Amino acid sequence: MNSFAELGLSKQALACLSSINFSEPTEIQVKAIGPMLEGRDVMASAQTGSGKTAAYVLPIIDRLQTHRRACRALVLVPTRELALQVKVEFDRFGANAQLRTCVLYGGAGYDKQTRELRAGPDVIVATPGRLNDFLARRMVDLSKIETLVLDEADRLLDLGFAPQIRKIVDRIPLKRQTALFSATFDLRVERLSKEYMFEPVRVAARAARIEPSSIDQKFHKTSETEKEALLLKLIGDAGEGSVLVFTKTRRKATKVAARLRAASVEAHEIHGDVSQNKRELTLDRYRKGKFSVLVATDVAARGLDIPSISHVVNYDLPQSPADYVHRIGRTGRAGRAGCSHTFVCEADGGSLREIEKIVGRTLMNRPAAAVPAPQAKRAPRRFGRRANSPR
Repeated sequence: MNSFAELGLSKQALACLSSINFSEPTEIQVKAIGPMLEGRDVMASAQTGSGKTAAYVLPIIDRLQTHRRACRALVLVPTRELALQVKVEFDRFGANAQLRTCVLYGGAGYDKQTRELRAGPDVIVATPGRLNDFLARRMVDLSKIETLVLDEADRLLDLGFAPQIRKIVDRIPLKRQTALFSATFDLRVERLSKEYMFEPVRVAARAARIEPSSIDQKFHKTSETEKEALLLKLIGDAGEGSVLVFTKTRRKATKVAARLRAASVEAHEIHGDVSQNKRELTLDRYRKGKFSVLVATDVAARGLDIPSISHVVNYDLPQSPADYVHRIGRTGRAGRAGCSHTFVCEADGGSLREIEKIVGRTLMNRPAAAVPAPQAKRAPRRFGRRANSPR
């Protein structure tokens, strides 16, 4: 299938896609849009960068069509950045539709979001925490919801949102369409689907395997104490390129950014402890090329879509192969060349092998196992007090 016209979208939707030069659907869009248009529950396995957002945004817009001053679609996302990105996609693909989209996320004031709610949105895109805040204030009516989307379900669970999701779903009609998009279908996600979905159609994009031709993946054997010097060298080699550095923790992100600034490299960090206003300002300046090095945690960078990123550095090895795919997928976008650098310490061997399985090749040469030398016979063990031990 080579065109959106074959997926069953309306003429209005096709005209909008044509106006923004969207002509060929991605694999996950081909597999998910049809069942979504039919009103089926859908479980979709797709990595960030696979076009998954459009895979549910387009059917929602196509089915809602006109503004009715009632919230009929709800998209739950794990982070503020992803919420804002999804809002952009609704605005872009729904430019010809008379629909209103409201985005709700924490770390920002309530006034603007309250005004958007009072205007009567057709679609709400929200993080679970902020939406529950508005529900507690009795400012949101979810009784007319027709479609519920759980985007990046694995991350929603990672962040402990399961109880909040349950409170939200209790306010939504049982007769609805539910779509679940997740990078991985682990036992937690499976349990979530059984609780909220009815005979879901399962679809998957083959995005879990990275094509070596699209991203130049490089691995560096190092130690924790040598990482800082190696990072400075890579940033120097990157020249005018934009560098995105991933760390495992918020504290590490702050520390690495501070060390870079001390070395005369303008670097800034984004993570959960940075205020929303500052995060948005930092991302805007980074996107415009005001500075070239951004240090981030996995959660903070979810939904980050900046085509100009030329280099990704895994300062710390990610916790899962899916996180590795997500991280390096931030580069090599929009036809540009991309390069990723991953720092590997001696203790990272097991995690590296898991990443190699998903990439489909050996990423770092390992020395052949040495044949153990014969051990000398040990002297018989003597029991009793040593000669120099205190009495």
